[in-house]
Amino acid sequence: MKAPIDDRVLQHINYLVDERVFNVGEMKRHVRLFVKNLFGDRILPLSFNRRFFPSRSDLRNVIYRQRQRKLSGLLDQEQVLQLVRKLSVDQIESVWFYRPSSTPSEGDNANDSQSLLLVFQLAWQRRLLLRYGQEMVFLDATYRTTRYAVPLFFLCVHTNSGYCVVATLIMEREDTVSVTEALGALQNMNPNWSPSAFMVDSSEIEMNAIASVFPGW
Repeated sequence: MKAPIDDRVLQHINYLVDERVFNVGEMKRHVRLFVKNLFGDRILPLSFNRRFFPSRSDLRNVIYRQRQRKLSGLLDQEQVLQLVRKLSVDQIESVWFYRPSSTPSEGDNANDSQSLLLVFQLAWQRRLLLRYGQEMVFLDATYRTTRYAVPLFFLCVHTNSGYCVVATLIMEREDTVSVTEALGALQNMNPNWSPSAFMVDSSEIEMNAIASVFPGW
């Protein structure tokens, strides 16, 4: 019942995750077809044999781990950097802070690693932040809205035509240190921005980060 997933099945699951199969029900169907083809005319394992028929919980964990491993890949991060640079070359006004994640090489100090951080604004978003973001600002964390398992935050303000996103914050981990660093980078990009109030979810992480960047808030 607690046997590890068969290596061939595990490899196929990871391949499907890389092909953007994230739904557990769909993954379970793919795995069943794969095992059927794997055994051919031989007798199939029993349905409760978790080596070949992982539970929904097993599949959910494998999908999560594979998506987390993909975060360490540099390909997509390099594409992000190229995209941001292209905006500058095309003279599309933007302000941004980007730092790709990295892990220390063998023999290096573990503290030398750095986590992913992207803070991005277009020029019109910056103008709206400075115009409407001096009083109430809304910080909203989104979940399951992208193909990547990374925290995505939107900073919003209420303009004369409704609510509008004025900055995008992407970080590797959703903790106080990461959110503080992202807000600090945004504040450095907008030195004249000093909001009097924030509206956030019931999150101590967000509240502590705001208090660190804006003392007295």
